[in-house]
Amino acid sequence: MTEEKVLVLIKPDAMARNLSGIIIHDLSQLKLKMIGLKLVSVQKHLAEKHYEVHKEKPFYPDLLKYIMGEYHNVHSIIAIAYNGENAVQKLREYIGLKYPDEADPISLRGRYGKVNSKTKNIDNVIHASDSPENGEKEISIWFDKDELVE
Repeated sequence: MTEEKVLVLIKPDAMARNLSGIIIHDLSQLKLKMIGLKLVSVQKHLAEKHYEVHKEKPFYPDLLKYIMGEYHNVHSIIAIAYNGENAVQKLREYIGLKYPDEADPISLRGRYGKVNSKTKNIDNVIHASDSPENGEKEISIWFDKDELVE
């Protein structure tokens, strides 16, 4: 078992529905060490850096609008950095599949996610790094080293 770092983002749709406290509480059940936490007003340069891997895909502009809060009129997210044994797997299993209607009903996305009838976007409330490598990379995008408590 290996110690891994993971970035979690509580997305604008969750913020709009006042789910951040519930989600943070639920994530605490995983017994991972929280090493960073902050409220972020997501500016375009930060959104572009986070979603750089999707830059050439047709849904890229919508991803930027979504994470910047344009669809929910909430321009903040909560960024959390975690560290722990098999943190990526634990978090990914707990949050559930990307599409809420395919996610296990007890997962975070299964409980709180939905398809937004106005925008037709998927409101899946949370992001978690999909690999230890991406965890390190994403944490470095959202946090300065001096903001982490290790």
